[in-house]
Amino acid sequence: MHKKIYVPLLKAFKSELERLDVENPEIVPQKLVEYLIGNKDFYKIIKGKNKVEIQAYNLHGTLNLPFDKIRPKANIQKLKLPTRLIEIVFDNDSDTTLIVSLNEGWQISFRIHNASSRVEPSLKFDINLISAPHTLFTNHIFIGEK
Repeated sequence: MHKKIYVPLLKAFKSELERLDVENPEIVPQKLVEYLIGNKDFYKIIKGKNKVEIQAYNLHGTLNLPFDKIRPKANIQKLKLPTRLIEIVFDNDSDTTLIVSLNEGWQISFRIHNASSRVEPSLKFDINLISAPHTLFTNHIFIGEK
């Protein structure tokens, strides 16, 4: 099934992204990230075993703004959105995953899979942010064990 269905679909998806990028230079990478991450700025909170990580996705500069006369204690830079598609390649030894690399440090994986445990004609992408710009604001709060 992978060689007959997944690989041709991923190659078609890759070709379409490349075509769109050629026809709309500098627009497609930015719009792709905004579509996948969202068009609103947000904080992402990740709880680990002994720490909590806070990431600030400040794409449009709306996070950590002053309120009345209260100034923010931390400086959260506006993240740079990508303007260039660098490459789209199959993940190592995988015929189900494409890695899309963009400038400014953005890298996204697209893994295609069956959307159901039953055999049926339903496919979907599992999309993951592999890397974000190095300017992504990250704060770690370490929590002790009780």
